[in-house]
Amino acid sequence: MESSTEAVKKVLSLPEACAYLGGISRPTLYRLLGDGSLGSLKIGTRRFILRESLDDFLRDRSEGGSYED
Repeated sequence: MESSTEAVKKVLSLPEACAYLGGISRPTLYRLLGDGSLGSLKIGTRRFILRESLDDFLRDRSEGGSYED
């Protein structure tokens, strides 16, 4: 079993997701969530984004797609 220092988080909070995507702003992240570019899940009152969803988003954008504000 992995220790907590070696474990990779599978879900990220919204501020962590912003940083993971290169430091995008929170309003930009909310636009991505609102237009369906990213999915999220809610646990209690908190919203999280799957790391896999972020990786898919980045992979899709690097293969010729882009996201314009």
